[in-house]
Amino acid sequence: MHEMSLCEGVLQVLQEHAGRQGFRRVKTVWLEIGSLAGVEIEAMRFGFDVVMKGSLADGARL
Repeated sequence: MHEMSLCEGVLQVLQEHAGRQGFRRVKTVWLEIGSLAGVEIEAMRFGFDVVMKGSLADGARL
């Protein structure tokens, strides 16, 4: 399930931008994933919720 590692990468990017831009919370994350990426949407949603738990994007909408 590489969706989980993708979500971990997304969180890392969010944290980096939060540090530079000075924001503390993320409400929505918009991703464009190509059809050839082999990403299962439901697995991505699940992984997103798990990885974002307790972070600045906890409860964010994907």
